Amino acid sequence: MDPAREPLAGGGGLQRRAAAAARSGGGPQEPPPRGQRATIHADVDPPPRPWPWMQKLAIVAIVVLGCLQFLPATHFRDPNDPQRNWIPIDGSGNPTGSLNYVGSVDVFSWISCLDLRTLAVMTNSTLSSSSDPQNISFHFLIPEGGNDKSSYHKLKALLPDSDLTVTSQKQIKDKLNVATPEGNFLWLFHMELSPFLIAKSQLSKKRYVYIAADSIIKGKVEDLGRMDLGSYAIGAVLDCSKRLNDYISMDVLSAIQRAGAAQSWVSKEPYNKDACLLDFDVLLIEPRKLDKNLVASIMWWINAINLANQRDQIRLAVTLAFNDKYMKLPSNWKRKDGDTDILNFDGPKIVCSEDGRQHEQSGYGATWQQYLNQKSEAILNI
Repeated sequence: MDPAREPLAGGGGLQRRAAAAARSGGGPQEPPPRGQRATIHADVDPPPRPWPWMQKLAIVAIVVLGCLQFLPATHFRDPNDPQRNWIPIDGSGNPTGSLNYVGSVDVFSWISCLDLRTLAVMTNSTLSSSSDPQNISFHFLIPEGGNDKSSYHKLKALLPDSDLTVTSQKQIKDKLNVATPEGNFLWLFHMELSPFLIAKSQLSKKRYVYIAADSIIKGKVEDLGRMDLGSYAIGAVLDCSKRLNDYISMDVLSAIQRAGAAQSWVSKEPYNKDACLLDFDVLLIEPRKLDKNLVASIMWWINAINLANQRDQIRLAVTLAFNDKYMKLPSNWKRKDGDTDILNFDGPKIVCSEDGRQHEQSGYGATWQQYLNQKSEAILNI
């Protein structure tokens, strides 16, 4: 047979040759039947099939987390806190909590006789000694007759980068209800009790450092302001120049203690005759922790004891009212002349007599001049 004509002989021979080629591995592969896919054998195991209820659980979790975003914040982290502690927020939106750490430090000073020179020195010395001056705020309470706006502008002109406010003491008086026994008592002794007036008048609702206006600060006030008070409402420096029994007979104190045994602020244990008094020149106060009966207890002790010196009498009453319920601040924050974190203002200053008359008291040192030169002092006298 002619080979050229073999394909015409019919399809049987052609089909046999194609099948033989397929069996030998050569030639084109026969496609799979229509409607079927070629089977591919993967080199890895197929992925596990998820449980049917997992998708529903994931959707519920996403919805719940989304709803939580609408709840008010309860804690925050201060960016200046190296430990990134969580700090609770009270109902007004202000940070409170253990406030053992605070981002900023509020410094309050009450001045009985307006003298911008001392306020400027106190401000500049505090900022100069601080490693974190941008987070320190000053709040000065000046006498009723003083011009708070003029005083503010003069201090800002001298210290433009400082964060400060100047408030008339009249605003404090207006906030106190002097018609009540407590309000009248506080205002009657406002010079001595000014550290606590700030809290009672709600001028500040968060912790603050109270510093006597005629002071020169050599230490870091932020270290003081961020100290851990624990459960105490105040931190105080002690004045041990005299002891408790130097101010009052222990027999008299024992008799007062027996008479007032029903009062919550009277100790059940004997008082320590060698106890020191609280110093009012530097105090760290957390208003929300102050006892609601604090003013009543001070009033009670004022009426129970009798000292010739009014300031000593009030300091003794406050010391007995707190009765060791305070944290002792480091002794280097006891104001004096010498190597300490806070010094007495040693320059000339304006003082007021009991009748309100002013006169300038001579200075006795030159430390204050490091923080206020003659040109700067001239600004304050304009």
